[in-house]
Amino acid sequence: MVSALALVAIFTFQESRKVATTRVFSLKNLLMSQTHTEGEYSILVDEQGRILDMMARRIYINDEFIAADNHRYKVIRVEGNRAICREIGIEQLSRGEEKVVVPSQAVAPVQAEGTQVIGIYHSHDDESYVPTQGAESIPGRGGILKVGTAFANRLRSLGLTVIDDQTSHAPHDDAAYRRSRRTAVGLLQKGAAAIFDLHRDGVPDPSFYRRNINDQDVTMVRLVVGRENQNMSANLDFAKRLKAAADSRYPGLIRGIFIGAGSYNQDLSPRALLMEVGTYTNTLPEAERGATLFADIVPPVLGVAARPTAARTSSTAADWKGVLFVILAVILGGGAFLIVSTGSWDKAVSRLKQFTSIEWINLLGWRRARRPVMPREEGREPDNQKEMVKYVKKPAPESSSNEERADWQKD
Repeated sequence: MVSALALVAIFTFQESRKVATTRVFSLKNLLMSQTHTEGEYSILVDEQGRILDMMARRIYINDEFIAADNHRYKVIRVEGNRAICREIGIEQLSRGEEKVVVPSQAVAPVQAEGTQVIGIYHSHDDESYVPTQGAESIPGRGGILKVGTAFANRLRSLGLTVIDDQTSHAPHDDAAYRRSRRTAVGLLQKGAAAIFDLHRDGVPDPSFYRRNINDQDVTMVRLVVGRENQNMSANLDFAKRLKAAADSRYPGLIRGIFIGAGSYNQDLSPRALLMEVGTYTNTLPEAERGATLFADIVPPVLGVAARPTAARTSSTAADWKGVLFVILAVILGGGAFLIVSTGSWDKAVSRLKQFTSIEWINLLGWRRARRPVMPREEGREPDNQKEMVKYVKKPAPESSSNEERADWQKD
């Protein structure tokens, strides 16, 4: 009996160690995905020990990633927080705008094809940026919400309709993806053509995500695809087309594409992605600028023609100087014309006074023709307020001269 129990214990221990390094597809894995914790990160290296990537999430055997240079790697061994990777090829990315095919077994809610609706949500709404906000986690008010707002505003300025759902799915744990699933479903039911779950990474080194693009410091963006869902191929194709468009317009913006264990609710749609915008040691403005640049490449990948709207900007001192210059030019030009046409300064002033007085009188309605006050009929009181005065028609003399007419007729 003791020997049998010992064998069972040994077998259970070995199985638990096996599960720690490999993931098996299951409903639990579909709904829950391992997440990242600040300061606890994995280092991905090649077989020669050269660092390829870093990310604050647990890495498993058979996870893959496409690096910034489009080399694709697969995890073959995990040793502590180091994942040894083997190169399996170079991705030929395409910016094609062909429709994404939904697998026949997909269970995604009905989506409107060709719509201009984009859905944004946050499974971990507490994620923040320490240099700007002083904390790495602010429940319900994380800086990642502001990054989502910047992303949404840029998409709207390009003519798209955006649903920026900032529902809290606290606490920050793996079950947050299960809680945010309802939010993702709601976005798709409202017609979202694509949905993005915004996060930020937990790698301590701020320079790892920082880049200078168009003479401004921005954070890079990592795209994450869950490989444990039936839409994985379509999600990955969507991510690769986004990276191709970004590489063309903003080289260096995309940190890479990670294809990891889990689902991240991407089984709901063939155009569902998780985005990591910088890390917690970057500044919030850097992350906002990175998300804004990424927004520029979303419409063409979706096959939607961007329709830029007029930006509303606050007035500046230069704006007011321009207005005053125009007004001054009109005044000087009009004054010069008046002097030339009248022949002298005094006549110009006189003409101007006459013009302004007449125009103001007419504008305010002060100059009106005086009406005659006619006598009422004797013995009759007015029936109502509208009949306070009754006019008696009196024909004018047949041959009266202008001098003989009543004064009021002359007016």
